[in-house]
Amino acid sequence: MQRLPAPAFIFNLTTSYLAPRCLYAVAQLGVADVLGTTPMSTEELAKATGAHADSLHRMLRLLSAQGVFERRAQGWAHTDYSEHLKANHPHSLKALVMMFNDDINWRSAQALTVSARTGQTACDTVTPGGLWPYLQSHPEDARIFDAAMTGKSHMAIAAMLQAMEFHRYEHIADIAGGRGHVLSAVLDATPRSRGTLFDLPHVVEHAQAHARMQKQGGDFFVGPLPRADAYIVSNILHDWADPQAISILRNIRQAAPAHAELLVLEMMLPEGPELHPALVMDIVMLSLAGGRERTQVQYDVLFAEGGFKLDRVVPTQGPYSIIVGKVA
Repeated sequence: MQRLPAPAFIFNLTTSYLAPRCLYAVAQLGVADVLGTTPMSTEELAKATGAHADSLHRMLRLLSAQGVFERRAQGWAHTDYSEHLKANHPHSLKALVMMFNDDINWRSAQALTVSARTGQTACDTVTPGGLWPYLQSHPEDARIFDAAMTGKSHMAIAAMLQAMEFHRYEHIADIAGGRGHVLSAVLDATPRSRGTLFDLPHVVEHAQAHARMQKQGGDFFVGPLPRADAYIVSNILHDWADPQAISILRNIRQAAPAHAELLVLEMMLPEGPELHPALVMDIVMLSLAGGRERTQVQYDVLFAEGGFKLDRVVPTQGPYSIIVGKVA
């Protein structure tokens, strides 16, 4: 890979926020939703979405250089990346784009200097109480957040089903499993298993139904949690600092039988300097939620404090790893 001169490298790095903003604008306008299988000109897209044609063209030009949409002689066409911006795509990431570019995310990112100086979560400095109270008082942002987490769950589903064999577990519990997308997919792939979806009462109340899935409302900081053969904890521990993450694990351990396995799905930080999506997600946690991404060594310590022994790390085809723990 050719090394850029320092001025060009710094210029590219410091202006790299503009592509996500263009992605956000295009998602807001619904460009991917109106673009079908036949290429459309910029003017046609602008008319269909209420956009300014020249400005839209310039944004699409930048995005297409990164593989999002393709510029052809007949007009703009979809790529695999831009297809995922459709609201009706089965693995839509439109809400994820909207969420990461909303007001609270950007204000929190702007406050990262406060985090650098104090260690405080940036979001806590821009809204009273931080992210969770903010979402409670902003229902539209909360709706987009929930939809974004559903979209993100599709990545988790693909990672887990590709990498893990679930047939050996008779009873699988998904802790803080949201609306049940991950657990339902796992049960569909393991017809002899049954599951328990555990989350806050108002969350499980609106979760999807599955013939072999029961719902249990509760608080993972309080318990009691269900007794199961395997516990899925997907994209949860990274939301919390170590003391809270350990508390969650201890409550799972209190409910878990001696043979149970803990299946933690997270992006694991590399020990070396290589670029990895976990590095970006770690800063998202610093700016927004107060949690962190962790290395394998840090998970080893976390598991031990929570009553588990880290048994193995199962890589997936995506950025996630499945960190498997056994009862200590």
